[in-house]
Amino acid sequence: MKRHLSLATGHSPFTLRHYFILSPFTFILLWLSACAPADPPAQLYLLDVSDLALNHTEYCIGLTGSADGCDETSPPPAGKTHADLLRDYDTLIFLTSLQGIVNRDAPRLYLLGDHRRGGAPGVDEFWLNVYREPERPYGWLADTKIIELESWTDALDLFAADLNGSVVWDPAVPATLNVATTIAGVENLAVLRDGSDIAAEVTARLPVRQSLAGLFRPDAATLPGSDTPSSGSPKTDAYLWAAENYLDTGQANAQFLAYLLDGWPAHQYAAGRMTRGGVYALERDYVIQQRGFAFDLSPWPNERPNDDPHQPRGADAAAFQRILDSAQAQAAGGLIKIWGFIPWYQKYSTHVGGEHLPTAGEWESTWRFSQAGGYLQGGGGDAFGVAMANVSFHKFGPPPAHRAAPAPPTEDDLIAAGYLLPTGQVNPERTFVMFYAGDYDLAHPVLALLGSYATAGWPDAHRGDVPLAWGFNPALTEDIPAVMNYLYATATPQDYFVAANSGAGYLNPDALSQTALLRWLWRSGWAYRNYGYNIQGFLLNGNGAQISQRRLDAFTLIAPLGILSLENQTDEPWPRLQRGTPVSAIPAESPAGTPDLAADSIHTVYRRAVLEEGRPPFLAIRAAFQSPTFLWGTANQLAKFEAEGRFTDLAGRPVHPGYTVVDPYTFFELLRRQLNEQLPITNEQ
Repeated sequence: MKRHLSLATGHSPFTLRHYFILSPFTFILLWLSACAPADPPAQLYLLDVSDLALNHTEYCIGLTGSADGCDETSPPPAGKTHADLLRDYDTLIFLTSLQGIVNRDAPRLYLLGDHRRGGAPGVDEFWLNVYREPERPYGWLADTKIIELESWTDALDLFAADLNGSVVWDPAVPATLNVATTIAGVENLAVLRDGSDIAAEVTARLPVRQSLAGLFRPDAATLPGSDTPSSGSPKTDAYLWAAENYLDTGQANAQFLAYLLDGWPAHQYAAGRMTRGGVYALERDYVIQQRGFAFDLSPWPNERPNDDPHQPRGADAAAFQRILDSAQAQAAGGLIKIWGFIPWYQKYSTHVGGEHLPTAGEWESTWRFSQAGGYLQGGGGDAFGVAMANVSFHKFGPPPAHRAAPAPPTEDDLIAAGYLLPTGQVNPERTFVMFYAGDYDLAHPVLALLGSYATAGWPDAHRGDVPLAWGFNPALTEDIPAVMNYLYATATPQDYFVAANSGAGYLNPDALSQTALLRWLWRSGWAYRNYGYNIQGFLLNGNGAQISQRRLDAFTLIAPLGILSLENQTDEPWPRLQRGTPVSAIPAESPAGTPDLAADSIHTVYRRAVLEEGRPPFLAIRAAFQSPTFLWGTANQLAKFEAEGRFTDLAGRPVHPGYTVVDPYTFFELLRRQLNEQLPITNEQ
């Protein structure tokens, strides 16, 4: 069984227990080797499965006028029954399990999961078209022959010989879908639901090698084939059994944990109910390719999960921790990639009758992962209805070339722009605004939102008309290298790249052990240097709240030009210089709705932060998943409203803040100069 580097999860014989005793030079060689692109395939098999993949956002808008207007009692989409949706789900699970194995050593199969809109390509077709652009650094498929398959059975016939058979999961225990996903990656098996309509067609070519049907029972005394006492829940027993047999033994990749919604959608469809969002079907190919360990458990020890309300209280959370402990032991102190995201829209949150808000569940699970040296990098479910597909294929694309980090503007540049007075002082008649265009810390929003005409992502006509600080995780070059190559190669002079939360992946710095922190800084610092990052656009500490000073000091080493964190996670005084690095805060207000409303919300921040609290006039605005057209319109409305005298101070009198939207390098250089002028308190502890 090969072991994988968590940095690139490529097919390397080295584990991180070997890796971290190597020299920095050897580390760089390993990273470059793991990220090295494969030779472009001579031919590629293409299968359109968009008729099987429900875009839940579009479905709900069409039904109710709102993306959040549906619930489990809503009727199926037009032309479909619940039985049809169940068969579609089974087919996608089978195909993505097959895809993960077929693409393990070479890029051979690509699925079109997102449908076309008004003649424009869906997300998956968009990226395929990008890859076929000739004479471009990301155009690695320009000379590849595309062979279109007619149906899923064509894929079965074509690739059956690549698999060792099938593994069957038990719909009575939805957790067994994730257990089957783990087994599929280890044993090269396709995944099938027991009783599925497609089972006969599949098993005629891929006989059942392992069945989980009936294996986990509510009256069990011990785990199957083990002396370990039962947890009292078939759901958690399934994961404990999988941990004993595949994680503890080193057969599954302990440095690739997949936090995926289990077979709950099949449970819903079989009961005549709808799901509330994405079903985590198309995301499984990469987990299987990387031989990851998949699970879906609540992080909350103080409540019973809605999908298993009769379990002993805390059974889910205990199994969650058991998996992390095993992975941490197997990783021998190395970092652990987490693929997936808490399925808050289906489980474990107030959205479905739970006790904790969705954001609280995100923060609790992320804190737990971080404590084990885990970082999130995938995402999943859906992003405005679009699932994340084909990462097992994207993995093989060419990564970007080395990029030098930009330098701050010079004093002459700033004087010429009117941002500094001829004396070198910051112009007091201006309020500087920076748009942080996030949150592209995970692969899913990058693939689904930037590659989408429907959400006006990277193809947006006004990208380049307003300076934007794009919050990207540069380590996505591990998983979607050619996508990142495309973004870097097609950036305009107004597109700037800053680091997202919180480094080369999403974690909470204060949850890391001291050793894990050093490894995290090494990983993040190398990625920053190689891809031209020296600003931390978003430092998120989650349940740790205000980040400790020593760890903030550490981030100034890899992001010396500027650091931003949430307002309620930034200790006073702010803005300030932290060992010479400007540190400031992102306000809670986030622009949304229309550009008019967004402009008013920015002035609300100004009134509170500048006029009421007396902070310098520098506003860093986090605009999560907003289009360049929206932010361009917001900048225009700021100028228009100011010219019309619409803005007022705290007493209701007209005020002219001089709103000026600038790039992140100008923003932080001016802020540094402003803070130096004021001789601020500098936090040095």
